[in-house]
Amino acid sequence: MRAALQLLIFFSFLSTWAFGQEKIQWSFEFNPYPASLQISAKIENSWHLYALDLDPSIGPVPTQIVLEKNKAVQVLNAFEATTKAKQSYDPNFGAEVSYFENSFEARNSVKVKKPTTVKGELTYMLCDDKRCLPPQTVPFEIKVTPQKLEKPN
Repeated sequence: MRAALQLLIFFSFLSTWAFGQEKIQWSFEFNPYPASLQISAKIENSWHLYALDLDPSIGPVPTQIVLEKNKAVQVLNAFEATTKAKQSYDPNFGAEVSYFENSFEARNSVKVKKPTTVKGELTYMLCDDKRCLPPQTVPFEIKVTPQKLEKPN
């Protein structure tokens, strides 16, 4: 009986995790000119992703991007969303929240000293108008290479 209950709990968590993974698709890229890291997401209709600058005391988990230290890469600025966030009052949290629908893109500028792989983690939370999925953390790796100073053809 106890084993059956443990299996039920395990599969409940697994199905919640798998369900959340279907609602958003992430991509991680290096843009050589100007040198920047880009993180993009396609978000399923009716779901939304919370903004990078959302006050965490409101309730929902803001999107967070953390890079591991790498001596071969100088990070010039924090990630900034290039997609415009929407704002509205959310009765579930009793506050005004900023979020993205359909798509999300963020970039930061970097100076690459030698070829390497930038590693990091992205934490996010998805909600629709009825429920929120548990926050997820996604590890990522982005290969980067230094570029010449002139603009490519």
